[in-house]
Parts: sequence; structure tokens; C-alpha cells
Amino acid sequence: MANKNGKCPKCGGELSIPEELAKFSCMYCGAVLTQEELVVVREKTEKNPLEDVLQKLYESGDEKAEDLIDQMLELDSYNAKANEIYARLHFNDIIFEHLDVMEHFSRSEYAACFGSYKRQCHPVLETVDRYAMTSKDRGEELMHELSAALVKAIDEAVAADPSLRSRNARAMKLDQYKMILAVYAVPMVQEQKLSVGGRLADILVEEWVSAHPKSRIAKGNYEDMVVGFKKGKMCFITTAVCESFKKPDDCYELTSFRSFRDTHMLRTKAGRALVEEYYEIAPAIVTCINLGEDRAEVYEDIWREWLSPCLADIEAGRMEDCSRRYRDMVESLKGRYLS
Repeated sequence: MANKNGKCPKCGGELSIPEELAKFSCMYCGAVLTQEELVVVREKTEKNPLEDVLQKLYESGDEKAEDLIDQMLELDSYNAKANEIYARLHFNDIIFEHLDVMEHFSRSEYAACFGSYKRQCHPVLETVDRYAMTSKDRGEELMHELSAALVKAIDEAVAADPSLRSRNARAMKLDQYKMILAVYAVPMVQEQKLSVGGRLADILVEEWVSAHPKSRIAKGNYEDMVVGFKKGKMCFITTAVCESFKKPDDCYELTSFRSFRDTHMLRTKAGRALVEEYYEIAPAIVTCINLGEDRAEVYEDIWREWLSPCLADIEAGRMEDCSRRYRDMVESLKGRYLS
């Protein structure tokens, strides 16, 4: 009874399977596989001369490297050098080819935008996964290099942007890149369900925090965000601010704002439109704020600049002034976090 040796395409675990078994389960991750899906990595008897050519083309920046990669992967999808160079050429695309995704981080658009983003990023993530299947360290070194290079590219893009003339403007731009990483890139890497997914997501977070220790991001996942949008588990702005001040859900401030919403905002067409927009984007704004270490300071600023004056308007009966101020707050935060 002969065995077929290979690796699980889902987790990369080493397997030895009797050849007569049509289907079997991976002993590491439980994935149900067929013999055809088992990744069989061929032992190298001699170096492929095309790999040296590819390396030189890549180092010189020659566009012919792309054509050679395609040819090599067509002949052997697990060619380590071809997968490595493809990943190095295109890994930064998971951010720089998708700079507009935060505009769609809302209750109605996130799921569709994320699905499209995931599909477009799959080819480069697949090459990282294939490389990991053939490497002794399971791709650990390459994943660190790719992630560090991505973070460096982000920093360089911010530094080179002539429109960012102040330190504050550069910090806000860096925050926008961080948000793409946190709510799209890191969840997308995990959602691909590749063997490197969980580890690559960890490394992306590690490399970002290493470069920006005062601007940490969490390892969020797609399912939690979708559930949060659908069920309203993500706190809305006023609630989040009051929670940051350790106030209960029935505190005077929240009760006043809810009464303002029900007795004033929802009674007019314009007011209902503003409330609907608020429900659409507020959970996303709060998610972005909560990903930063400075969230307590941000909530204090929101209270001082907008919510406290809004509450004073309500108490004085200046309902239209409160409406305008609230609209300014939503637009300002939308521009900062979702643009």
C-alpha cells in the first residue's frame, strides 16, 4: 500500500496519504481534501536557470520579469522563486491599488466592497501561500519582509505628499492608511482561508506597530464587522463618547440626545435623512476611532468641540442650532476617517 506525500493546501501541514483514498481529512485542520488537492512539492535536483534570470530582471526593474513569472508559474505553480518575486512586486497593491475603499466602509456598502477587494487581492496572497508551502520556515521571513516593506512604502507616500504641509495633516493621512490596513487588509488576509492567513495577519499588525508604536491597530476580522453593522453592536458616536466617560446608558446626556432625535430630528424629512446617514456611517467612524490608542483623547475632543455645545443648544431650546452643529460633527468625522 503506497502513500502519497504532500502538504495540506489549507494549513500547510505535512501529510502522507494512502493512494487509494479518494477523499481524506487533514489531521491538522480537518479540511476534507482529494488526492488532486494535495500539494506535492517536487524535490529540486538542480537549480532552474530561469530563476537566476528572473532574479536579475526583478532587481533591474525590467517589466519582462512579469512575463517570465507567468511562464514559470504556468509550468510549475509552486516554483518558489516565481512566487516570491510575484509577491515582492505586487504585495503593496493590497493597499495602494485600493485607496478608495474607506469611502465604502458603511453599513450598506462594506460587504460588497470587501468581497471585491478580497477577490482582487487573492492572486498575490496565493503566491505568498505557495511560497510558504515550499520554504523551510513556512514563509515567515518573506512575510516579515513584505509587511515591513508595505509599512515603509506607506510612510514614504505620506512623507512625499506635497499637499501634506503640516505635522497634523501627515498624521491624519497616516491614520487613513492605518484604517485601510485595520478594516480591510488584515481581515482580508484572514478571510482568504489560506495556510498563511492567520500568521500573515499577525505579522502585518506586528510590523505596523513596530514602525508606529503609538498608533496601534487590532487584528480585526470581517465577520465581527459585518455582524456589528447588521445588529448595531458597534457603538454610535454619542454612546461611545459617554461610555468613554464611564456614563451609564440611561445617563442624562444620552437621554437628552435620544429625546432630541425622536422629538425633533425624526419629525422632518431633512432630519430623518441626517439620522439615516448617521446610522449608515457612525458605526464605522467609531470602529476607526477605537482602533487608535488615542481614542480617549479623541472622544474628549468630540465632546468638547461638538457634543457639549449641542447639549447646551438642546437645553436652551435651540434645536436648529443643534441640528447644524451635529451635521458638522458627522461631516467632519466622516472626512477624517472615511475619506
